[in-house]
Amino acid sequence: MLAIGHRPVAELEQALGLNFQDRGLLRQALTHRSYVHEHSGDARESYERLEFLGDVVARLVVSEELYHRLPDCDEGGLTRRWTTLLSQQGLAAVAQRLGLADYVRLGYGSATTGGRASQSVLGDVMESVIAAIYLDAGYAVVRRFILRVMAAEIEATCHPDWRPHNPKTDLQELLQANGQAPPTYRVVEMAGPPHQRQFTVEVVGDAGVLGAGTGRSKAAAETEAASAALALLGPGQA
Repeated sequence: MLAIGHRPVAELEQALGLNFQDRGLLRQALTHRSYVHEHSGDARESYERLEFLGDVVARLVVSEELYHRLPDCDEGGLTRRWTTLLSQQGLAAVAQRLGLADYVRLGYGSATTGGRASQSVLGDVMESVIAAIYLDAGYAVVRRFILRVMAAEIEATCHPDWRPHNPKTDLQELLQANGQAPPTYRVVEMAGPPHQRQFTVEVVGDAGVLGAGTGRSKAAAETEAASAALALLGPGQA
């Protein structure tokens, strides 16, 4: 029985509501570079190329849907909505809901340092899975998949009272409401080649380090760090 990690592929296909013709694409879509480095060493076996394609496919599907559903929304409003929907945080939440974290193939080091729960990893995996579906079954199928698994989020962004969720702003407001200084962010690690940088950032408040995050840019890593801090602190606990 073909498996991803210790879980059967058929189990994941059922969770996704799909049947892959080429299960190798799905396997690749869930293979992190750290796993490749510890095994074959062939970078082409990781999900990074699929992630690149999935980002473009997801943008097209979501942008098209918002364009038709919000005929009175200007370019700026549409951009803010798809940016929120397809942020690492937004895609990671969908990946978590689908249970993708259980199937990601990570190297030992990444697995033992929380890589399976990382918004950066899960956001990337969601994009790579989208690309795998697109390559395996075509645009119509991947479009239905995206609109199905992101239905609640898309519906929320189309609500007249919608406003973008900004973890950095929310964290600052939470701390200031409790009489504390605004948080600061510091880069603690920068890894990967120039075209594929991964930043690790810590957010610091009066009580010390409040959270950490990783991302393909400093801004994305700061957002994840702020989200981690909010999850730890919770309303009224700062």
